[in-house]
Amino acid sequence: MMKKNNKTKTKKENTMTPLNDELGFFGIEPPKIYREGQKHEKSPVSSIESNNAQKRKRTAPLNDRQRSSQQQSVAKGKKKRRLKKKFRVAFTVIGLVLLTAIIIAILCLTVFFKIDTIKVNGVKKYTAQQVTSVLPIEKEKNLFTIDKKKAAQKLEENLPYVYNVEITRKLPSTVVVNITEPQFVYYIKNSNNTYTYFDDNFKILEVDVKSPPKNGIEVKKTAFENVVPGKTAKVTNQDLVSDLQILMQTVTDLKLEKVTALYSDSMVSNYIVYDNRIIVKLGETKDIQDKIFTALTAIDKLNESNPGAEGTLTATNSKQIYFTEKK
Repeated sequence: MMKKNNKTKTKKENTMTPLNDELGFFGIEPPKIYREGQKHEKSPVSSIESNNAQKRKRTAPLNDRQRSSQQQSVAKGKKKRRLKKKFRVAFTVIGLVLLTAIIIAILCLTVFFKIDTIKVNGVKKYTAQQVTSVLPIEKEKNLFTIDKKKAAQKLEENLPYVYNVEITRKLPSTVVVNITEPQFVYYIKNSNNTYTYFDDNFKILEVDVKSPPKNGIEVKKTAFENVVPGKTAKVTNQDLVSDLQILMQTVTDLKLEKVTALYSDSMVSNYIVYDNRIIVKLGETKDIQDKIFTALTAIDKLNESNPGAEGTLTATNSKQIYFTEKK
């Protein structure tokens, strides 16, 4: 069997030899002999042409629209990357800041800024010890945990002559309490011949006092209900409250130390008493400061010509005033 195959192979080789010789003469590579059933391999030339075609396809020139779209896509990609980077940096910074703030807050509320000094300024009616005994602020407490509004309210209610309170923190460990007392003390005479003191907000200062306050200003034709020291009193005639407050506020603003009394009969009949001897009739409270300035100028001239004169000075109109002497 093997001998038969060898003969066949020799015969084929002999047949192809002349053809191979001729092809070799022209520099052409003779064709390969394929066995039956063997797959054909791709020609190197066709493979190169296919690759070149694909490259040409991939590197085909872009038109303006395609080029613009590609540039926009690239720009968007870069922008997104930049934004992501910025967000990461921002979140990192915010996280560090918050963490630092939390740590500082915890230290401030637990370790640092403990109160060791309480300073009280501006009191004459009370001592500093009386103020601190009422003040709901204790030493060794944290400086930032105090309730300033609540503390001021407690002082004003428990110490009636405390007109206004300003509480400030002074680092690292001091609380400063600045107190203002009433500039003028007002009073009414009660039916039992005692006196009730109050400020220009109708906050009661003292009750059932046997004598009027020194340099106090009497508010005539007025009575109170529910009188409690440290609390605002209720005026029996509510219609007069507004005008009375305007009169008292004007006395405070202009620092009228010579005014000894004031009262209101109605909304168009308001009065102040100067030096306990001259009743100044002001009419309604409109333009009240101008009327009072005009009245004071007239009183100065009156004192020059007739010192110690008593009577009524009508100043309902700031341009026309006249004096009626008491007989």
